[in-house]
Amino acid sequence: MANVRVYGGGGAAKAPSASKEGSPLLAGILAGVALIIAWVALARVTHNDVGLASWGMGGLLGIAIAKAAKPPTKATGILAAILTAATLLVAKLAVVVFALQPVLREEFVQDWRATSSLFFLDMAKNHSFSPDLQRTLDTRPELLRDTSFLGGGAELRAQIDSEVVARAKASTLEERERLVRAHYDSSLMAKFGFWVLLLLSFGPLDLLWMGLGIATAWKLGQGLI
Repeated sequence: MANVRVYGGGGAAKAPSASKEGSPLLAGILAGVALIIAWVALARVTHNDVGLASWGMGGLLGIAIAKAAKPPTKATGILAAILTAATLLVAKLAVVVFALQPVLREEFVQDWRATSSLFFLDMAKNHSFSPDLQRTLDTRPELLRDTSFLGGGAELRAQIDSEVVARAKASTLEERERLVRAHYDSSLMAKFGFWVLLLLSFGPLDLLWMGLGIATAWKLGQGLI
């Protein structure tokens, strides 16, 4: 009887395992969060929003997305550009809220000249001028309405300025902190300062760096160097 050979009896060959690929979007988001934190720290140290960082952020995000794509394509380049634009907007907002505003407030508290207007508000509210001056303010309100450069109104304003400056100059850091917290933090001036700082962070040169950052992210996100 002839021997029968059976081929392929060793079982089905194992299929090659699929290569694991990272998510370009997730890689870009994680890199963006890390870069935002680093940018806020840099702005806090330098007291400046460092607009040039926009360009570097775009390049690093493009590289991070290209590395995770395997292989990078035009689609990943577009993803890098869009993610860079969104990250830059969030970063600008974070820099203003967590770096520039706190730094500006700290400088405000440190300078007694800057807080002298707050001392005037506090002294007027609590009637804490010197006894003679306070008596004049209480009994002669018409002098406050006198805007002439000579006469009783001018003398009264000069006396008020003198006492306010003396009080502010002799104040402690704790006193100035208390006044800033009471009269500035919740005021319209603080909200106005936020919008001013935000608008200043989008100057012509800042927009140039942002455009270069987005363009660089688009190029590097495709794997093009």
